[in-house]
Amino acid sequence: MPQIDTQVIPYKSKKDLSAEWDNFRKGLNLLLRPTELSREEYAQGDNIMLVGSGVPTGRWGTVKYFTVNATGSIRGFATYNNLTSLTNELIALSDQGYLAKRNGTGSTVIPGQSYPSGSQVRAEQLGGYTYFVSKDVPMTRYNGTQIDTFATLSAPTGLYVTNISGASGPAQYSWKVLTLGTNGGQTTPSTNFVLGNLPQDLSQTKINVSWSAPSAASSLINGYEVYRGLPGDETFLAAVNASVTQYTDLGDPASDVILPPLANTTGGVMSEYVVKFNDRLLMIDKDDPTKLLISGRYPNQSKFSWADGGGYVYIDPDSGYKITGIDIQPGSDKIIVFKEFSSYAVQLNMIALGNYNILDPVYTPVSTSVGASTFDTIQKVENDIFYFGRKGMYVVGYEPNFLNIIRTNEISARLRPYLKLLNDDDYKTACSMYVDNKYLLSFPLRKEIIVYDRERGCFAGIWKLPFGINTMKKVVDSSGTERWVVGTLESNQVYVFDAAVNSDDGTTITKTLRTNKEAFNTWSLLKILKLFYILFRNITGDVNVNIFIEDRNGTTTTTKTFTISGAAVAGSEGWGIDLWGTQNWGTSSGEVITTTDELTRWGQLFKQIRLVQIEVSCTVANSNFELLHIRMTADAQQEGALPSSQRV
Repeated sequence: MPQIDTQVIPYKSKKDLSAEWDNFRKGLNLLLRPTELSREEYAQGDNIMLVGSGVPTGRWGTVKYFTVNATGSIRGFATYNNLTSLTNELIALSDQGYLAKRNGTGSTVIPGQSYPSGSQVRAEQLGGYTYFVSKDVPMTRYNGTQIDTFATLSAPTGLYVTNISGASGPAQYSWKVLTLGTNGGQTTPSTNFVLGNLPQDLSQTKINVSWSAPSAASSLINGYEVYRGLPGDETFLAAVNASVTQYTDLGDPASDVILPPLANTTGGVMSEYVVKFNDRLLMIDKDDPTKLLISGRYPNQSKFSWADGGGYVYIDPDSGYKITGIDIQPGSDKIIVFKEFSSYAVQLNMIALGNYNILDPVYTPVSTSVGASTFDTIQKVENDIFYFGRKGMYVVGYEPNFLNIIRTNEISARLRPYLKLLNDDDYKTACSMYVDNKYLLSFPLRKEIIVYDRERGCFAGIWKLPFGINTMKKVVDSSGTERWVVGTLESNQVYVFDAAVNSDDGTTITKTLRTNKEAFNTWSLLKILKLFYILFRNITGDVNVNIFIEDRNGTTTTTKTFTISGAAVAGSEGWGIDLWGTQNWGTSSGEVITTTDELTRWGQLFKQIRLVQIEVSCTVANSNFELLHIRMTADAQQEGALPSSQRV
């Protein structure tokens, strides 16, 4: 008889598809489409930052700190730290034109110097002074009591050159002399004096160079510099002190590189930028914008002449682009100089010239294609320098174990679509600050900040504010508290970022996070979206959750919307009445405040989908959240479930 197998084959149910979002450590990515993003990235991050392992939450709020003068925008910050009284003064400039130091919620004007409306100031403290520079006003300095200005001197007059020895020859040479101020500035040179019938080798003769001192108090004159060479090509020869108005030229070789200055800086250098390099100051000559000025070492930090240990170097002078910024490469002794489409590393060397050891700066290119659009975007970030320019956000780093080179890399690729929306004014007015392991790059005309989270190596989000921030500075006040100070374009009000505040001076901060568009790794099949789970922490106010789906026809709809409240009144709400059907899942016996507790929500969907995306947002005052985890389950449908309209 036939043998029949009567064993029942056990039924094995098809395993659910599952998608989990347990962190967002890769941050905001605008370069790829939402369908191309991983679950660790998000497609929208308005006013979002990351904490912990990559947990999205709302950004810091802002509160008023103090007002500067009576009117105008904020145009710059500075500090003066008094080591004797242990007081830290915060100083600001507004369009009213006066420097003012914070005094409670107001400010006190520092007399001694005024600025045209719209002037920017930048500052550094060295040797007991805070030095202020501007392209509109010569350099000044503040000692905690008053602002000191410097007197402008004139070049020497009556220059006369004679051949004492009488040796002759076919050559002719030219001499110039300039005045040095006690502040270290230099005048432009005197009218040159040309002497002919000289030997080619001036060591075969003796030349007397004499001049008349300019009409100024002797206490303002620090000395004179003598230049010699062919007519129109005179270079530095020697320096003498203020009591001497002549020099005997014995034919010592003149410098090959030190040329007479083009601008009179005895009244103070006019520069847009100032940076401290050890015990020196670095500036850019406003009238000669490819010239890097290097001061002498402390206590000659305000003096830029060769005789005082200072000097200068022209950075790629024939490129047609001016210097846009300076910084010091951490971990090295190199100065990084930026132009709009290039950057250079400057090394300070010394050479012997007669009885002098002269500063001999040498520069080499770091990049000949990318640079910084403005000085205020350049920030030291741990051992690197971050900067922003026409081609994006870049980092310059020092590689001591790899041939001691300085390398540069782009870090803004994921935000390129946003950067393409910027215009020329956005590049020229951008500013930055590095605090709490975050590089904040502000575009004041757009009233937006993009945030790079260095700790997690990603962009956290785009912060949108009710005002444009055009200057930022990290300071420590007299109480030892670190303040993240910001100045606004719209008013003379100074604000501070405050992690404990959840509004912009009372204005609601709207926060929005959108995940990737999830296909459960089966993009070609339809799915039945079954269940969702979402885990929050630290909810305050109202948090809205929207679940968007793309159906079998490609139409995007909202399949689920609910709100989680951080505070509920007994009898009116439980687990979200009217959002979980008509059933109130539990009641509250008194007012409930959700603080640090974790809070879970889940629900059934059973919708046919191709893609799903989750949005979490806060749109009412004083609302915030921390999104810890999202999980969804789905069933894959058969191949034939696809719409016939898509068949070819």
